[in-house]
Amino acid sequence: MIGLLLVIAGGTLTPEAIRQNDLDAISSSCGAPKAWLRKRGDEVRFHPARSAKYAQVDCVLGGLRHRYPGGLPMGFVGNEAYAKEKPE
Repeated sequence: MIGLLLVIAGGTLTPEAIRQNDLDAISSSCGAPKAWLRKRGDEVRFHPARSAKYAQVDCVLGGLRHRYPGGLPMGFVGNEAYAKEKPE
């Protein structure tokens, strides 16, 4: 599965406004491992397992949207890893 990079940029949301405890609570409420959602500097990285259930991924993204209603800019990362797995 492709990872999701959420960058804290612009708007009223500051890196200090996002705490790892909040991210852990979102993960726990969705039955997802806390390791899937990590704050690193001014980024929040969401990297679910390849075998992740759609409902869990959807729940975590919904939890982020609910917790941070102003939104977080998002970008997908990891396409290069997927491309390497494809047989030529």
